[in-house]
Amino acid sequence: MSSSPAPPSTPRRGVDAMLDAMDEPTPVAPSRKRTHASVDPASDQEEDDEHLPGQRPPPAVQGAKMILGLHALHNRLDALETGKPPFTVSKDTEININFYAAAILLSTKLSAYKGSVAKNILLDILKVNRFDLPPNIERHPANYAKLVAVVQEAFTQLRSKIKKALAASFKVNKQPAPSAREHQNIFDLMTHLVQGTKCAVTPELCARVALMSILRTRDRSSGIPLMPRNRAGGNARKLNKAFENVLSTDRATHGVDDYSIPTEVVDDVQREVDDTISATSADKAASIPAATTVTDEQQVESEA
Repeated sequence: MSSSPAPPSTPRRGVDAMLDAMDEPTPVAPSRKRTHASVDPASDQEEDDEHLPGQRPPPAVQGAKMILGLHALHNRLDALETGKPPFTVSKDTEININFYAAAILLSTKLSAYKGSVAKNILLDILKVNRFDLPPNIERHPANYAKLVAVVQEAFTQLRSKIKKALAASFKVNKQPAPSAREHQNIFDLMTHLVQGTKCAVTPELCARVALMSILRTRDRSSGIPLMPRNRAGGNARKLNKAFENVLSTDRATHGVDDYSIPTEVVDDVQREVDDTISATSADKAASIPAATTVTDEQQVESEA
């Protein structure tokens, strides 16, 4: 009994089928029978080599296989990319962002506490350290916007914490203190603010927070210049002297002056932040025209 012929197979389509077809051995023509003796043994060898089984395909075929293979790989990578979940900032990166945000806001090198200065500095640090951020996130507007939003929220929360701590430092049992001597002194205030960070309580940092306190309460009766940076005119020695005056006045006015503020060396992370801020400030200063000035009111708003 004769068996029925097998149904014809359906030809495979697509890039994979084309690649498989190219991998099939090239048909070899039957060798020609020589009718006479060859006078050139080398030409006989070349003629035999032309018909060796498994020979390389022509360069054009090799190039086509390479292009098709790259195309197939590109399609597979696109499929993997499409299947990824939407980007979100990881918890680990949020922790790192909050850590560096505190180091920036409590840095003695920071020129303004409001505006985009602090935010841009932190974004620069993230671009260098990367953490677990995807490559080239800066070129993906939607994903980068999510990162910027997390950075802005970190600074919003920290500024709120500082403002609440400053307001609480003038109260006793949540009520306005009867006298300035019952206020929280600057050392205790700073010790509270640096909790959970690697920032150290230093005279420079205490002076800056004391100035923030003055700007917040608009205590113009203190006799302290509200814009020591402007008054110093870029002179580092005068600026340091101005902040020393702010701190000594605060110690003599608020709380009990029964403490000493240690002069501590900042750790590596804080030094990295300070160096980044200094470099950013130098670049910004180099790009500002000489005629540009900052008014007292602008400075108050930026440092308040």
